[in-house]
Amino acid sequence: MRISLPINRRTCFLIATLLVVTAHHVPAPIVEEEKPTPAPASKEESKPKKTRPKSKSVETGSRAKSLSKSSQTLSLQGPARFAGTWSGMINQGVLGDIAISLIINATGTSVQETSKIGTFAYPAAIGGNTMTWKSGWLSEIGWTFTPNNDGKTAVVTATSAFGVNGSATFQRR
Repeated sequence: MRISLPINRRTCFLIATLLVVTAHHVPAPIVEEEKPTPAPASKEESKPKKTRPKSKSVETGSRAKSLSKSSQTLSLQGPARFAGTWSGMINQGVLGDIAISLIINATGTSVQETSKIGTFAYPAAIGGNTMTWKSGWLSEIGWTFTPNNDGKTAVVTATSAFGVNGSATFQRR
């Protein structure tokens, strides 16, 4: 005895939708920064140069400003560029523009996202000057976080096949 089950269009659509939603995403490419090869040191460079130490009171205003600016730039290298609490408004599809706070850990390996929806933590990865992570019930929302050179703002984008396609500038708190 043979039993056949009728398959209608709604069943086919449901099966196709489940297959698309549960499909695995392709991981983002790994981008490595190129580091220039240091030139071999010549004999003249190996000799230490004698300079007179300057007192702090002798430094001019422009020199002091450049020192503080360079020390700020140095402090924003590596994962420190991303670490901290960032906040902004970003479009989240049917939810509209919502306020989101992102707390990025010191190593740049996790992001805690707080909004009116709730608080969630996600693993993150840094590639060059951009951090990425996935969120959503099915990890369907891809996030990118790119800090600007000022160290105070960053461009944040969220993209998904389900209509979450927002981009915004976030502020460091």
